[in-house]
Amino acid sequence: MMLFSLAKGRAVIALATAETLATVTGLAIAPTPARIAALRLKVKGTGTLVKWTDVQAFGPDAVTVRSADKIRTDSDMSVPADKHHDPIGKRVLTDTGQDVGILGDVDFNETTGHIQRLIVGSQEIAGERLLGVGTYAVVIAAP
Repeated sequence: MMLFSLAKGRAVIALATAETLATVTGLAIAPTPARIAALRLKVKGTGTLVKWTDVQAFGPDAVTVRSADKIRTDSDMSVPADKHHDPIGKRVLTDTGQDVGILGDVDFNETTGHIQRLIVGSQEIAGERLLGVGTYAVVIAAP
């Protein structure tokens, strides 16, 4: 398992050329099952993200992709992946409207991208409770 706060800032490297393509800056989440859909990037060229399915490995020092053509734009995604849908720092609300707090971190499986826990202050919320991420809030199922 890995906290996203520890993954932020990692280099994204192309296996084909060993070139550093980008740096991880954020994430896009898809619910049901809760998983990382894409990593948001700061890039040298065009594009702003890499789909999780295009990640070859998520190592301790870098994220690898097969080649530079795996860096994509927001319009290439089936779930909202623009920077306004990055969940970190957003309010967490239950589906009944209860304000839980601010999302501080996401604990995920670096092999599968599945979200194990949402960290809200000192609370740990099971990833399977995630219902969605919008521009204003992260929505979870009420306990």
